[in-house]
Amino acid sequence: MQKFLIVLGLCLILGISANAQSLSEAKPSFDCAKASTKVEKMICNDKSGELQKLDSLYSKLYFSILKNIPKDTKEGQNVRESLKEFNYSVMGYRNAFQCYFVAPFDTGQKTIQSYYSNYCVKQIYLEAIATLAFKMIDSEANREKWGFNKRMEDFIVPIENPNGAYDMDIKFLPDYNLFNKFFENTTKSIIIDFMTYDIMQWNYFLVDVRINEANADLFDEAVEKYKIYYEKLYQAFTKDKKLDKLIGS
Repeated sequence: MQKFLIVLGLCLILGISANAQSLSEAKPSFDCAKASTKVEKMICNDKSGELQKLDSLYSKLYFSILKNIPKDTKEGQNVRESLKEFNYSVMGYRNAFQCYFVAPFDTGQKTIQSYYSNYCVKQIYLEAIATLAFKMIDSEANREKWGFNKRMEDFIVPIENPNGAYDMDIKFLPDYNLFNKFFENTTKSIIIDFMTYDIMQWNYFLVDVRINEANADLFDEAVEKYKIYYEKLYQAFTKDKKLDKLIGS
């Protein structure tokens, strides 16, 4: 009987291990056999596996945050509605391949669609994950502590949109102290650096002066810098043990 229980326990452990995913082997949040849209098929056919990982990570993070927000308080209901609006925007951007800083200014639209679509989707997921992470710790007190506001004050144009690509203030989300539940502390500085740069660029190019031939050189420079920031985000997210655990849950 004791031997039977040991064998049964071992089988259960092996079964759990076999079903658990890590970020390195994560599958998309949807069934690829049922993929019907262009972007879903692209994610499933991405040979690098990066889009599958990011789709799975974003989905797990979004729904895990939502699960931790109470439904029975007014504050919780407001946060949940804001999160759902945020997700709606992310999916809208993703499905429409709506990206800005993916290719040099003079790149034709057909070239962007042919060669930059994967990067566009990768960019959308990374920005969405970083934004969710940032919103979990974003407060005036923290912005002062990080030197965030000082950097904004020194920028060349006024900061009219303090939220970046997703111009949405998810109020009260920091009150739930969820960042350390999903992210290691070492990932925090990379997220803050990215969001600082992202907010400044959005205010310069998309709020104040717009993208045009006069600032094409600055735009191309931003495209190259974004590549560096996005790669740092990707490396940080894939190395973060808490995110890896989240994927396996």
